Amino acid sequence: MPKRSKKHKLSEKEKERIIEQFLPRVKYYANKYAFGLPSELSVEDLVSAGVVGLLEAIERYDPSMNATLSTFADFRIRGAIIDEIRSMQWASKDARKKLEEVRNAYMEIEKSYNRLATDEEVAEKLDITLDELYKTLSIANTMNMMSLEDLGINKDGKSLDILECISKEDERDIVDVLNLKELKSVLGKAIDGLPDNERLVVTLYYFEELTMKEIGKILNISESRVCQLHGKVLVKLKSIMEDFRNAC
Repeated sequence: MPKRSKKHKLSEKEKERIIEQFLPRVKYYANKYAFGLPSELSVEDLVSAGVVGLLEAIERYDPSMNATLSTFADFRIRGAIIDEIRSMQWASKDARKKLEEVRNAYMEIEKSYNRLATDEEVAEKLDITLDELYKTLSIANTMNMMSLEDLGINKDGKSLDILECISKEDERDIVDVLNLKELKSVLGKAIDGLPDNERLVVTLYYFEELTMKEIGKILNISESRVCQLHGKVLVKLKSIMEDFRNAC
């Protein structure tokens, strides 16, 4: 799509055409982030939020920002969907407490033995079943979404998925965060140190843009198990992000 002049105001017909063009991307991201949502938040809600983000992109796009409308729209769509999920504040204090306990258990075991903690060890330490542990890890997918907001950074009041930003070369100018390069290095090393299955989930989800269901087929595991692995990775990387933020 050709870049438009900053002074050019799109007609309603032109806006409708752009919305129609980008609607498949809105639906794609809505479905990508939908796994593990609470009952009161549907995929349709995320699609609606994504369309709002798309409309904002259409209104605010400026060719001088050295990004195509496609890139800027993608960026705004994802940000709006993430904001919709985070604004629900659906997770109870009890769920948040459990997630924090799980995160601390992984860290304590790994520090004590200087190796990665197993799920069985964490469950035993917390005196819970593996099923209970996996349920908590699944919640982490939405509670612990990796956002620049977690570093005290956002863009025009919008939350940004940090792993998405890092995985896409053409969006780093939009993020415009001086320490993003350093953070990429820190997270890159952390991801390299993950077990093979967890590292593959990160690669396929963020860099290859596959859905949880598609990743499950590749790894020959259930979609819910992929969700658990993804949540486990987020729990680990959340701690690394907090350490990075505190060091800045």
